[in-house]
Amino acid sequence: MINKQILRGSEIVVRCLQEQGVEYVFSYPGGSVIPLFDAFYRMDHAITQIEPCHEQNGIHAAEGYARVSGKVGVGITTSGPGATNAVTGIANAHLDSTPLVVFTGQVTQQLLGKDSFQEVDVTSITLPITKHNFIIKDITMLAPTIREAFRIAQSGRPGPVVVDIPKDIFLAQTEYGEEKPYALGTSNPRPQRDAVTRAAEYINMAKRPVIYAGGGVLKSGASKMLVEFAEKAGIPVANSLMGLGCIPRDNPLSLGFVGMHGSQECNLAVINCDTLIAIGARFSDRVTGNINAFMRDKKIIQIDVDPTEFEKNIEANVHICADILDALPMLNKIVKPATHPEWIAKIKEWPLPERSKDEYCPKNILTHLNNTYKDAYVVTEVGQHQMWVGQYWRFKFPGQYVTSGGLGTMGFGLGAAIGVQLAKPEKDVLLVAGDGSFRMNFQELTTVKRYNLPIKIILFDNGTLGMVRQWQKLFNDRRYAQTDLNEGAVDYLKLADAFHIRHYNVENLNDLDQTLSEIKNLKEPVLVRCAISNEEGVYPMVPAGKPIDEIYYE
Repeated sequence: MINKQILRGSEIVVRCLQEQGVEYVFSYPGGSVIPLFDAFYRMDHAITQIEPCHEQNGIHAAEGYARVSGKVGVGITTSGPGATNAVTGIANAHLDSTPLVVFTGQVTQQLLGKDSFQEVDVTSITLPITKHNFIIKDITMLAPTIREAFRIAQSGRPGPVVVDIPKDIFLAQTEYGEEKPYALGTSNPRPQRDAVTRAAEYINMAKRPVIYAGGGVLKSGASKMLVEFAEKAGIPVANSLMGLGCIPRDNPLSLGFVGMHGSQECNLAVINCDTLIAIGARFSDRVTGNINAFMRDKKIIQIDVDPTEFEKNIEANVHICADILDALPMLNKIVKPATHPEWIAKIKEWPLPERSKDEYCPKNILTHLNNTYKDAYVVTEVGQHQMWVGQYWRFKFPGQYVTSGGLGTMGFGLGAAIGVQLAKPEKDVLLVAGDGSFRMNFQELTTVKRYNLPIKIILFDNGTLGMVRQWQKLFNDRRYAQTDLNEGAVDYLKLADAFHIRHYNVENLNDLDQTLSEIKNLKEPVLVRCAISNEEGVYPMVPAGKPIDEIYYE
């Protein structure tokens, strides 16, 4: 420890963020955090504060930043409603294993437990949706706790950590000395040699193997090793929605994503394989469908850094509890080089016929976008458009797809896109949104314009809550209860105009191509409204709880 000095708690927070190499904090002011915001204002530092219009969107922005930067996202809210507004963002990061540290202001300690103005029990509220949380009641523990929060957020399976700080702690003084950030990677479990050996034996005997790769591959930085392993062993790769991007979509072994809206060939490959190697994937119900059918006649190998994932949703024959970046090289050394020509040929027989390339439909809209923005980061809201992007975008690199997986949070996208654009200012960032989700967060157009973030917003406008309507169509005899948005519909072009954002209207592929040629090199925010039919559906589709080879078509 060096450079000891006496500082206020608010100043210690800023210095600790500097220690951790924090570039951006997504923060909204309020009474209990005035001392902290004052410290940011007074002190010399290189941290940029980004102010959202709503705390939930600020936390989504912190998550988007974390997803593509590889760093911890940082959010700051005031007490009471500021903290509770952040809860959905924290829950989203928890279910998608994103490293965040969220600081919430709190009333002074003498007012705790007295139903004081803007007092809520933040630690109790966030306990089920965080990796860990803290409330600071001793100024001398402030700096050690912040450092521990960053360590916890990043180590093992990443996740959000909440640090609740009473206002009097911000004002109190204590000695502070700078410390280096915690060195990661030292506490993860090491691969068990006997488990790796057994896994290799199953793989070497397999005739119809499939790799099921999830978001854990991306978070461990093991995408390159995954591709090397798959190519050496000749094994096709199915992704969870959160795992898209860990293998280039144009790789012959890439099958796309599996599950409720997975492609026919991917679902049939996974359910008919004889050996399934699950890597950094949690066997979500949206992937497995009917568990018994999913497990039939196959050996299952599961690799995960989080031991709580074993036997949680599915029984596996081999568990390897380790960081994927440690486990895959060991496995790759002892797996024999192989090809599976008959199995690959069988999989190639399963794809469905495609729609005409001249038809104005979501698939072709996304194909034209993809051809224009091959290297863009693609962020989505939640709904039909999210699944279409997962189905049709040709992802090239890790982290290219940023979406809300586990929680399925409508309103996630615009905030997340802000964070992605700040993390990758030199890159194109697309937000693909549906009108239903966009209505939940479009106030953040203020933030986009304020910081002149050149996000290209592609708005699929079908005047309905499309995914819910699709379920009502299939399973509720077309009783479209509260899914029609056309009454009092928003004119999204006028809305963009109100925020001084350039806008375009698209109703056919010619409109789209002309628009894309105009906006491709613009360094400013743009909104492109794409009118689509409310009868467009996401197919194939597997009904909830059914085997993933029991597929509904258009």
